Amino acid sequence: MPGAMTTNVMGRWLLLISASTAIAAGCGITENMPAPPAMVTFRLQNDGTQPVYLSQNCLIDYTITSLTAPVHGITRVDGCACSCGLTGCSVCGACAHGALAVPVGMSQNDLWRAVDVTQESTPTGSCVREQKLSIGPYRIDVPVYASEADATALTGARTATQSFTLPESGIFSVDVALGVSP
Repeated sequence: MPGAMTTNVMGRWLLLISASTAIAAGCGITENMPAPPAMVTFRLQNDGTQPVYLSQNCLIDYTITSLTAPVHGITRVDGCACSCGLTGCSVCGACAHGALAVPVGMSQNDLWRAVDVTQESTPTGSCVREQKLSIGPYRIDVPVYASEADATALTGARTATQSFTLPESGIFSVDVALGVSP
């Protein structure tokens, strides 16, 4: 169930953030410890009169753009990427590609950790390095499809767009209207 999986992932992030803060406080190192990246829940809401579909291939398909000059896209990566700080990484299976239905009046939540990702070459392949994003204006653009077939084939999309301001850290949500509202 997609909602349960998103809630489970969010719960793990909250537990990790709480544990890290408690450990740091217990060691007396809270003053110079940088704030963790913001955690954003995008509530992709169908406010229209017809079901809509999103495309997903490991991640729900959408783009995030920093609106601070120079305007630039933010790279997202799924949870299977190998971090450059690790000595070894697990092998992940293939992601299922398909359509995700969002019925009228319903929403699909997607959790995003506010980091940009760069990929680096290594002797055994590649790894990713994360950089916490700065506070400021950003935009999410979500391709929305009228049918499951269109979402699977990636044809005939229109774009739902929402601007938001990213805080220094913390957990917050951004509503994105997917339907065609009157």
